[in-house]
This record gives sequence, C-alpha cells and structure tokens, in this order.
Amino acid sequence: MKRAITIALLALPLAALCGCGEKTPPDMPKLFPTSITITQEGAPVEGASVQLLKKDDLNYKWLAGGVTDATGVCVVKTMGKYNGAPEGAFQVVVYKTVRTESETRKNQPQPPQDPKEAQEWVKKVAEEEKEFEEIDPKYKKVDKTDLTITIASGKNEQTFDVGAKVQVENKQTLAK
Repeated sequence: MKRAITIALLALPLAALCGCGEKTPPDMPKLFPTSITITQEGAPVEGASVQLLKKDDLNYKWLAGGVTDATGVCVVKTMGKYNGAPEGAFQVVVYKTVRTESETRKNQPQPPQDPKEAQEWVKKVAEEEKEFEEIDPKYKKVDKTDLTITIASGKNEQTFDVGAKVQVENKQTLAK
C-alpha cells in the first residue's frame, strides 16, 4: 500500500510536466460540446469534411470543424485541437472529395528518376486521375449552403441530410 501511494505521489508532478490538458489561447471564446451527423439518403457519410463558418465574417479566426467517422458523426474541434465550438450562428459547409487512382500510378507508385520521364509520368497521372465530389457542391460553399447551426451553452447536436449521392467531377487538375 505504501508503495502504491509513493508511486502515485511521484506520478503527479510528472503528469503536470507532460502538458496534459493543453491551455487554450487567452482570447479564445468559451467552447461548447458540438457534434454534427451527416447523412445522405438517410445513411451515414464517412469521411466528409465539416466546417462551421460565419457567412458575414469570413475572417473569423476561431475555425471549427472536423471529419465524420463511420457513423457519420463529426465531433467538432476549434482550431483542430480544442473540443467544441464557440457560441453563435454558423453556416455548415460539408464536402467529400474522392479521387480515382490512375493505372500509371498503380503500376508505378513513384515518378521515375529521369526528369523527362518524371514529367511524362506526372502528365499521364494527371490525365488519368479524376477528382469527384460525392456531396452536392452547393454544400461546399459558405454562400450557397443552406445548412445552419446555432451553438449555444450546453451540448449541441444536429443531423443534416445532404440529399442524394452525386459524382460531380472537379475540373481542376494537378498538373498539365
């Protein structure tokens, strides 16, 4: 018993030194637990990016959001590491981008060493790979999304269904 107490007493200062429970910035507003569930045609969407943005203040510095898990749930973090979201009204931006893998990349995962061959490899991969949005692109833009959430004191939970699954090709290319 004495040994257990001694170990516990020695562990306390070590726990204090390890930085457990990182302090928030002094000017950060109070954060409230927030989870957002994203569904599509009633089924959970895994791997969707979720962001809370202020439509009237695009320079708002307390960015909050996250990525949905297998159950479609995004546990919101502010600045990518602090649990919760600040109080207020937000537009909810949601997107899920997927990329097809090119046959060239499958057969040769890295570009060749020779600069000219590498340039050809990059060009061929860019031509073969396509990038698609699986959620209606209107939800990807703060000025187009109709999803909103108001964060208030206490626990905040909301579910949004983003309609039918789509496959809208992004026309931007990696290299040409």
